[in-house]
Amino acid sequence: MAVAAGFLALPALTGAPERLIESCGKWILIAGVAELLSVLGFVLVFKLVFGARMSWRRSAPASLRALGTSALLPGGGLIGPGAGAWSAGPEKPSISRLARSTITLVILTEAPGVIVLGALGMLLWLGLPSGPHAAALTLLPAALAPGLVAATWLVQRPRRPRRRFGPGRGRALLHRLARPAGALRGGVTEAHVLLLGRDWKLIGAFAYYGFDNAVLWAAFHAYGRTPPLGVVVMGYLLGSLGSALPLPGGLGVAGGMIGALVLYGVPAAAATAAVLLYRGISLAVPLVLGAAAWTYSPAATWVLRVNEGRTRRRSSARETPVAAEQ
Repeated sequence: MAVAAGFLALPALTGAPERLIESCGKWILIAGVAELLSVLGFVLVFKLVFGARMSWRRSAPASLRALGTSALLPGGGLIGPGAGAWSAGPEKPSISRLARSTITLVILTEAPGVIVLGALGMLLWLGLPSGPHAAALTLLPAALAPGLVAATWLVQRPRRPRRRFGPGRGRALLHRLARPAGALRGGVTEAHVLLLGRDWKLIGAFAYYGFDNAVLWAAFHAYGRTPPLGVVVMGYLLGSLGSALPLPGGLGVAGGMIGALVLYGVPAAAATAAVLLYRGISLAVPLVLGAAAWTYSPAATWVLRVNEGRTRRRSSARETPVAAEQ
């Protein structure tokens, strides 16, 4: 559906840059500021999850590296946080710890979207905000919210005693499967503990979600055709499911958002133009900040020192035979 929407929108998109430049530079600026505030929200959540023993001076650049990596790589949401935490300093956390904390971060950052999805889907079905009211477009997405909450609750339930396997392949396979299951259970438990703790940095999760959604809303204003707010929010939430696709640069998100917005009644041309502008801003800001943070990271400094050491050893090895001949 997303591909079809893109092809339908191509003829109308030829004039989109002119419209953006002529009419709504302020909305592009608003979108940029909203993305910066979204990044700030991620910095807060990263500090809460990974930076309990870090200073702000270390955790803030590490969170920018994590966000930049997440925005660039396929499946970066499961890679970037660990990479950012690993780069924070000489004390390298274990792989199991990184996996557990990454799951915690994903749960906390996705929780606001799940809450809004359930509430807004029900409100649309009741006919309160403007937008489609069909059950398939409202109740079905709303049912995802309690389903995800129930699945998360089941994951953290105490385990029953495991059946013991004798020595051999069965026991080795069970041992391998237990590691990711343990990380998932530990991440869910840690997220539950942080939620009950009511730390003020939990506000960052709502800021990370809300301001990034506001970028799409501002992008529609920049294009000049703004659908109802409920449609924008639902299109954003359902389109964000495309991040699960192993595509670089958030291409799955872009295609998913265009398809979802068209499904909710937004013209294909307006949806494609707004989503492309949204993705441009939501990718550029984290990538620029992440690249700057990686440039001055301890990991980059360590790599430079290793390369310098290798160069010096090679130079000394070349000079030694010459000195011996003399």
